[in-house]
Amino acid sequence: MFPKKSVILFVAGWMLLALVALPAHASAASSLDPSTVAIDTFPVFENQVSVRQAHIAWLAAKEEAGMQATIAYIASVNGSTTTLAIILGNFRQSQAALGTADTHAALDTVQQDFRRITLAFREESAARIKTLHGNPAVLPPSVQSAVTASVRVRSLEDQYWQTRTTSELAAFDLRAEQAQTLLAALRSNDYEITAAQEKLTEISTMRNALATALNSRDDTGIEQAHKKIHNASLGFVQAVRLIRLDASQDTNLRQTIEQGSAVMTRAGRINTELKSRGLGISAPAQFVSTGTAQLAAAAAQLDNGKPEDARATLLQFRSTVQSLRDAYRSVLVKEDLPRTTAQEILSVAQSLDITAARMLAL
Repeated sequence: MFPKKSVILFVAGWMLLALVALPAHASAASSLDPSTVAIDTFPVFENQVSVRQAHIAWLAAKEEAGMQATIAYIASVNGSTTTLAIILGNFRQSQAALGTADTHAALDTVQQDFRRITLAFREESAARIKTLHGNPAVLPPSVQSAVTASVRVRSLEDQYWQTRTTSELAAFDLRAEQAQTLLAALRSNDYEITAAQEKLTEISTMRNALATALNSRDDTGIEQAHKKIHNASLGFVQAVRLIRLDASQDTNLRQTIEQGSAVMTRAGRINTELKSRGLGISAPAQFVSTGTAQLAAAAAQLDNGKPEDARATLLQFRSTVQSLRDAYRSVLVKEDLPRTTAQEILSVAQSLDITAARMLAL
């Protein structure tokens, strides 16, 4: 029986290069916050419509050449080719539709048509050869010879590789440029980017190997280049994630300092009012002074790139906050205060309690 062979119409899925998705506002260095940077893997070697369209056109041309060779063989042994010619005409109509398929959905439809028509041609040609008692072993070499000799097939093959090479290298350059822009913005905001920059530089040096493999149409070399770029880019993603983690920790510490400063300011106002009433406030005043100094020290340590020192200082500040809270509670118990003043002291004491509780997460 005639061997069943059908064209495989597909487009290879590209390797994914994991890089950083540059947010729209990242060019504004003054507002960049790594804790809000979206990090994900996404395809640099995208299965773009133009590349996929060129690939399908090339494969379809090979199939068309094979169909013509099959019809010629069956005609040479006096077989009927009327139905095969009609099927070939349908195939060519789908080829024409391919030229206007400008979305992946449209290309999917064309591919489905190609597969359906190819199957019909295969079944009809097998039936014709079986009826004629032809030699099926003769056909494959004839088909291969026709494909090899086709000027159109070679032209579409060249067009596919040119489109793919241009597309992949342009996508690579774009992603690398976006990543470099992000790192520059992070650096301008005083974030440490050395590890991420080293990884991006490593990835950039891999472009030559990718370009060489594409230009030589070396599928194995292309796959190897994709894998190397992908693996290196995972390291880049991790490096930027660490920047984001550091930025998140930095943000938490700064928020703690801001919250602490706000509650110290309220405590200072209460102390001023208590002093105006002739009440002894030496303990609360000392705690406010100590706490304010601790916050200033933590802020300086953070500015100098010493988050662990800042965290340790803030833990000392937490003890000061608790002592100040207890001092205010003592004032409430011992002193006969106007209701509004007592309520304000109670409110500050509660704020101090909340601040101390939140700092447990440091």
